[in-house]
Amino acid sequence: MDLRFLKTTLATTVSAITLMANVIVMPSALAGERIDYDLDNDGLIEIESLQDLNEIRNNFTLIGQGDFVFRELRGNTLYGSSDGCPEAGCKGYELVSDINFDTNGNGGLDSEDVFWNDGKGWDPIGSFSIKLVTEFNGNGHVLHNLIMRRPGETHLGLFAYSELSHIHDFSISGDLTTGAESGGLLGYAWKTHLENINADLIISGIGVEGECQSKCEPLYIGGIVGVADESDFNNILLKVKVTGLDRLGGLAGQVIGDGTNKISEIAMQGDIRGDDFIGALVGYVNDYKMDSVVVVAQLNGHQAVGGIVGEAEDLIINNALVSGSINTELELIQNTTGGGVLGHSDSITMNNVISLMRMPAFDDRIYSMGAIVSSASNSSLMDVYWAKDLALRSNMFGHNSQPSGEQIFDLVDLQCADAIENCNGATFDGFDQALNSQGLALWNFGNYQEAPVMTLASFKFGDRDGNGEMDEWPEISNPVCDEPCISEPMPDNDSSTGFGSLFYLLLLMPLLIFRRVVL
Repeated sequence: MDLRFLKTTLATTVSAITLMANVIVMPSALAGERIDYDLDNDGLIEIESLQDLNEIRNNFTLIGQGDFVFRELRGNTLYGSSDGCPEAGCKGYELVSDINFDTNGNGGLDSEDVFWNDGKGWDPIGSFSIKLVTEFNGNGHVLHNLIMRRPGETHLGLFAYSELSHIHDFSISGDLTTGAESGGLLGYAWKTHLENINADLIISGIGVEGECQSKCEPLYIGGIVGVADESDFNNILLKVKVTGLDRLGGLAGQVIGDGTNKISEIAMQGDIRGDDFIGALVGYVNDYKMDSVVVVAQLNGHQAVGGIVGEAEDLIINNALVSGSINTELELIQNTTGGGVLGHSDSITMNNVISLMRMPAFDDRIYSMGAIVSSASNSSLMDVYWAKDLALRSNMFGHNSQPSGEQIFDLVDLQCADAIENCNGATFDGFDQALNSQGLALWNFGNYQEAPVMTLASFKFGDRDGNGEMDEWPEISNPVCDEPCISEPMPDNDSSTGFGSLFYLLLLMPLLIFRRVVL
């Protein structure tokens, strides 16, 4: 064996290993490369780190020609690679670990955070011209501390714009300052399905200071989505605070459907403050179906303030429970309108609805606020109940609408009644027939001193004592790191650095060469 050759080879290998170690700690596109991007072979590229999540924006497909070229985030590559994907290719992304945007772990956004961006924080993935058109599966993981400070900017959120996408199965917490058409997850969603999401978010809409050409004011802002077009929401938990101007909601600022779109199994607690079209779930809705929703919220606004929706057209609501307060902290002005369930509506249907909403004292000289809705044309309301002593009114409509629909039930009557028992005439006949998505009874009546609550797929929600607060709430799990988080994990085999296997290959190289020389 030639020992000089062996010594030269060993020296070369050590140099290569040293070079690789230096490259590992240097930020570059290569830092995300790995041998297999789909270890479980499910067609979804694994997102292991914050860097991986951010890299999604750079993996777009060009479509169209000439002046009509668009970019789509289809989920078929990451760092420009599809290594490990099935023969048919990958079709989306999935989280394989929790991710914390607060990379230095100090509880806020500062220059030491990886995505400081000169104080603006997270830059939404995509834009109107770079749309997400794929699946994003959270696999039950948590996105912690999404922070954004971008007043006056539009289409803000974790993602900017989605089409024909499926976004599901994760929790998210954050504090975002946005402009128009923005939400915690998406600015704008078209034909997108969102489900199994637990959100704890603050969304503050702030307009543009100085000159502005378009979309200057904080309109169409939601806890999850700013504007949803023919999109569906299912099994979503919302703990949110949303502020802005018009068309604000804990779920979405505005939703427009085609009659088949659904908002189902939603639980929300929070605070929504603005001017017009203020709803605990949606500021403005058109042509949708809502089923199995629980809301406990404090709402403050002027025109069309509603316990579930600010303004509604062509809306069907089946099984809804509402509590909280409306305009108890905002000075009432001339022509203020609102309702315990809907602020204003046209062509609506309601079945199995209970409201424990607290409202301002009745004064039809100044404003029109009904126990259920300020005014409603072409309406069909069946089995709709409210606590008269909390709403401070016996009529479900405001003074500008028909004077029918009076009730005499107080909170104590609604607490002692159930599907069989009659309390002062109140009985929830037929409520016990409704089932949740697990096939279990949707309504739970408790004992004779508890208001009904609703059992959704994941938890039991309501306000048993009628104090305007949610009884219980499933918390988002603890942050990823108890100590300050580092932005990238140390490399390990096929980790996001991609150098694990190569590192061991370099270590084995001398042995392989030695074996070849001996032979």
